[in-house]
Amino acid sequence: MTGTFTIRDHVPVPMRDGIDLHADVWLPEGAGPFPVLLQRTPYIKEEPFGTQHISAMDFRGTLRRGYAIVVQDCRGRWSSDGQFDPFCNETADGHDTIAWLCAQPFCDGRIAMFGASYVGATQVLASLGAPEGLAAIAPNLTTARHDETWTSRGGAVELGFLYLWIIEALAGIDLQKRAGDMTPGALARARALLADLSADPDAAFRRLPLIDEGLVGLAPYVADWFETATAETTRLTELAETPVPALVIGGWNDIFVEGSIELFETLRGRWPTRAEVPDRLILGPWSHGNPSDFQGDLWHGYGSTTAPLLAEHLAFFEAAFAGACPDTPMVRYFRSGSNTWHAAPDWPLPGTAPREMFLDGAGGLSAAPGPDAALRYTADPSDPVPTTGGATFLPGLVMGKNSGPRDQAEVERRGDVLVLTSAPLEAAMEVTGRVEAVLWVATTAPCCDWTVRLCEVDATGASRGLVDGILRWDAPDGAAPAVVRVTLGHIGHLFAQGSRVRVQVASSNFPRFDRNPQSGAAPATATEADFRPAAQTVLVGAAHPSRIVLPVIPEAFPGGPEFTAL
Repeated sequence: MTGTFTIRDHVPVPMRDGIDLHADVWLPEGAGPFPVLLQRTPYIKEEPFGTQHISAMDFRGTLRRGYAIVVQDCRGRWSSDGQFDPFCNETADGHDTIAWLCAQPFCDGRIAMFGASYVGATQVLASLGAPEGLAAIAPNLTTARHDETWTSRGGAVELGFLYLWIIEALAGIDLQKRAGDMTPGALARARALLADLSADPDAAFRRLPLIDEGLVGLAPYVADWFETATAETTRLTELAETPVPALVIGGWNDIFVEGSIELFETLRGRWPTRAEVPDRLILGPWSHGNPSDFQGDLWHGYGSTTAPLLAEHLAFFEAAFAGACPDTPMVRYFRSGSNTWHAAPDWPLPGTAPREMFLDGAGGLSAAPGPDAALRYTADPSDPVPTTGGATFLPGLVMGKNSGPRDQAEVERRGDVLVLTSAPLEAAMEVTGRVEAVLWVATTAPCCDWTVRLCEVDATGASRGLVDGILRWDAPDGAAPAVVRVTLGHIGHLFAQGSRVRVQVASSNFPRFDRNPQSGAAPATATEADFRPAAQTVLVGAAHPSRIVLPVIPEAFPGGPEFTAL
């Protein structure tokens, strides 16, 4: 016994194909049986940062409430047998683990799953088909699809995330597991490459080509990660037919926030009326690996941490075990700018009104299109616009120094970034929901990227990024302008009275996203010789009404009272 609980280490759990996955079983005081909280992780079942801190769970507090906890290493990871192939085995392995738990004397047949990032993916995938015994999931900082919203966005590869995922989390233990199946020479080369990548991640982001035999030898499953394809929606279709209730937790500054919200919207769509919905959505200011009150350059107040989420998890699970809807608002979200929590009866927020702000030739944003004009710049993939803030965990998961709202002065001084700014706002303006840009564009490249960032300029003149997006675009034949739609993503922010709205338009955001060669060469295999500068044009005015579309919430929002904390 340790205090009031018992831990059984490395308990083998048999899978249908004969291999064993190993789990640690934490049992509370008493004879049992108990409801079980299950986590399936590729990130070391004994490591508290991944199993508890980033998951917003405290094992001691949970055990005191009479829950058993089971934390299992995924297939091919750490103590578990088999070969790790991301996402491919998590449904079957999740089902087999849940069935095994239901047969254990310490389990009362009620199981809920929890955890963040890939550990959220293991929950979503295990819930498909609603295995008997699984009463609820709580996917945190994750997504339901694992191409668009995970490995790619808007057709561009999430380079910074993927390389850091390989370096920081995946490749080391996988090499140990595969060492016996590799030739001595291949193993030595893979280890040397991992050492080089780990020593200088900034240089790793710039390596060309992005994917080669060395990288595939280090991490075989990356072979198709750098080849973007159409978004895979099969899992969304399956989720729409799966009745397992979900507490979806997302962070406005998290790399997976778009996937988190898409996941909730899919689950919400299962129920015809609000009263029937057992699912809940909580959106905080958090970034990946950083669930604290500091995000980017800003402090968001004492009430902005994930500390209250333990109680939220347990209350949600208790309602699910009882077959009841939780006694909480369907949606709760943190609003930066005011640094307050708010409740809503549905998502998207009822009463949302799109507000269009039109780009003009004088570098402004206004309520109506101005005179026709053309804004031009040259985009050069050899000198890309540097990633500065946003929904990323660059330069590394446990640092996140380059995520969230960051000062944009360096970016806005560049000649390859268009900067357009509104007049001071006459009244405060809440923007909560999906932000989009509609641009009339032309390019000399056969393929290029369009990036758009929304910023707030405060009373001191400081510009901080709030949300940004990218679109990888194959230009139509001929030089005629075409309209493109760039999804920036979701935001929950109160623009202060007197502040100004700012929009940046560019053609790169590196190293968050891979560089587009702009020559027609495949980005995954391009070298420096394939890079080409391109002349970029954004047309504005009545004939070509390029604009940003903001989801504005009316002052008399009917969703409920303001909260100072969850």
